[in-house]
Amino acid sequence: MTSISAASAGTHQSPLQRLQQELQSEVSAGTVSSSDQSALSTALTDIDTALQQSRSSEQSSGTRPSKDGLKSKIDDLISNEVSNGTLTSDQADALKGVFQSAFADGPGGAGGPPPGPPPDDSSSSSSTDTTSSTSSDSTTAEILQQFLQALQQSQSSSASYAANGSSSSSSDFSALLIDYKS
Repeated sequence: MTSISAASAGTHQSPLQRLQQELQSEVSAGTVSSSDQSALSTALTDIDTALQQSRSSEQSSGTRPSKDGLKSKIDDLISNEVSNGTLTSDQADALKGVFQSAFADGPGGAGGPPPGPPPDDSSSSSSTDTTSSTSSDSTTAEILQQFLQALQQSQSSSASYAANGSSSSSSDFSALLIDYKS
């Protein structure tokens, strides 16, 4: 049997993973106190859960929040975390900073679409970029070719089973004809 594997061209992070990673970066940089990390992480999980529930209801109704609407919703959810006692007001400000830093480079998270491809700037591209792209394309083509070959082999060597359970190859085809007119 042929084994097929593919390397991912890029990893997609969920909004929660992106926020947790940003929180960890800010704790490591000293921007956020390590003593606040647990409360902030809990609040991030709560906010993510609330946003997922909201996203589900929006998808079923066919609506999509605007960027400002989403920011307002996140601010409200952070305020709720303060009201619930999960966060202090200082921690809430820190959490707003985490959101801003995590999504400063694009809307690809917190319910938004992933960021689009980078702009095509021929002056900044180099021959190594083109080579790696071509290499990736040929690897994908090779993987696809291996898959198709494996599929064709499995189709050509498929066996069928008769009603009595005996095996017959696909080339041994027989049909039962009944003459109803007789």
